[in-house]
Amino acid sequence: MSTKKASKSARKAPKSASQTAEREEGFVQQTMRAAQAQAELPNAAVVCARLDDAVNELLRKLCEAKQFGQQSGNCNDRRCQTVEEPKIVPCVHLRWGDGPQDQLETEDTEVLCITVCNPYSNVALNDFTVQIFVLNADGTLVANLPDGTPSVQIKPEFMICFGDIPPCDPQNPRQSCVSREVVLMTRGAKVGGYQIFVLYCFQACFTKLSAAAFKVELVAS
Repeated sequence: MSTKKASKSARKAPKSASQTAEREEGFVQQTMRAAQAQAELPNAAVVCARLDDAVNELLRKLCEAKQFGQQSGNCNDRRCQTVEEPKIVPCVHLRWGDGPQDQLETEDTEVLCITVCNPYSNVALNDFTVQIFVLNADGTLVANLPDGTPSVQIKPEFMICFGDIPPCDPQNPRQSCVSREVVLMTRGAKVGGYQIFVLYCFQACFTKLSAAAFKVELVAS
């Protein structure tokens, strides 16, 4: 009886592995069918993102099902941690005027230059975007003219893209500066002080080199 049971159990093992393979194959086929069904939609980026998520989830499950494993580095039982952020402040320049008499006037169209420089040699400022607002000197909004049109405005004012600003090169610091032009338009503006408020967002990207080493042992086949 014991020999029969052992033989029966031995026959079940491949069946279980086969079922696992069938499930995995079915998941892949479903993912591919879903991707193909969505391929004709206009937003291909959404389709690709969903496909990436599905495949990543499949790979995570396959790897978690492995029998043996080791870990190295700051694993911390998969709990999220927060890195203490360094204070990163880019240098922002605002320049205008084609000559010593080219001042900003109450009836004017003036090209302004905004230059952002990365002062750090070990970090890149990526996806740098700028929004610009014109405010009164006390920080309040500038009132429109009686007909509802702005007396002072900047165009473009939103989503001004500077791209990726590379780390500062000590031999050529200007290479880490990126400039964009905007237009300041004044129509019936009041004489006095104003603020040009520049709001910026970016990703601080550090390049790090590290390594992980795992000891494994081979046994006889």
